[in-house]
Amino acid sequence: MKILIIDDNPHHAELAAVKLSKEGWDVQTLDFIEASLALNDFDFILLDYSMPRISGIELLKKIKELEIRTPIIFLTGQGNEMIASEAIKLGAFDYVVKDTKLIYLDRLPNVIREAKSKHELIETNRFLIQELRKANDRLQKLTLTDEMTSLYNYRFLKSQLEAEIRRAERYQKPLSICLIDVDFFKSINDQYGHPIGDEALRRVSKVLLESVRNVDFVGRYAGDEFLVIFPNTQLSDAIRLCERILKSIQLEQIQADGKCLTISLSIGVTDYHSARRNSVENLIEAADRCLYLAKEGGRNRVEASLRVVGSAHSVSPPQPTDSAQA
Repeated sequence: MKILIIDDNPHHAELAAVKLSKEGWDVQTLDFIEASLALNDFDFILLDYSMPRISGIELLKKIKELEIRTPIIFLTGQGNEMIASEAIKLGAFDYVVKDTKLIYLDRLPNVIREAKSKHELIETNRFLIQELRKANDRLQKLTLTDEMTSLYNYRFLKSQLEAEIRRAERYQKPLSICLIDVDFFKSINDQYGHPIGDEALRRVSKVLLESVRNVDFVGRYAGDEFLVIFPNTQLSDAIRLCERILKSIQLEQIQADGKCLTISLSIGVTDYHSARRNSVENLIEAADRCLYLAKEGGRNRVEASLRVVGSAHSVSPPQPTDSAQA
């Protein structure tokens, strides 16, 4: 064990160093902390209270500010409980009162051993708490996100949409959503295999996250369907965002069996209406109807409540050629 003694009295420091060295410990003495000294390299620090340039309490405060994790035992010759209490509050593990007969030197090794056990227990607890927090974070993420795409899952989307509907009702704010379906996704899986289908879903997820705003919520609704919630957004603005998604997805290309596979989407958009579309079920049902119309209208297009926008051309299923569309 490596121990540092900080004491401006060289005689006292030497006596303590000799005593602790007999325990087989590596001991170094200093009368002040040098700026270049790596305190974290030591297993323990013995810090004296009475020093001419700066008190042990002030030095302890500086060590705490530097977030030094090395355990500290405070040495005081005054036997002042207030000083000892302040030292403990500042992070000292223990304190030892010096006496003129130097009896404290006999107690010092046991004090260090006890402090070492306490420090190891605290560090173990700290580690376990950190691991528990990490596990809870992972569990929380699993309950809210889709494992493959890392987007929000259906459970979160439903809960968030309920909250956004309440907000739209209370503050009379607009709210829009869209349902997105990957065109001919079954054909992609059947022709190129599920790994390529999974890659297509990840590409769509990437484009969605890059295309929407920070305030929007993007999630995997089911299978190859995605749901986007546009808070405080008029239907016309949501349509423009969806048209941006259509253009962006066409730039994505996937290599499959030596061929270039492109992806297209069908999108149904709707907005909150206090009378007709005022619940999660009604909103999603309306978006789903628009999505159906987009598919029936030739795919690769946006259909919205009360109006139709987007390209009207049809898209063929992927073919085993140099350039296939999905």
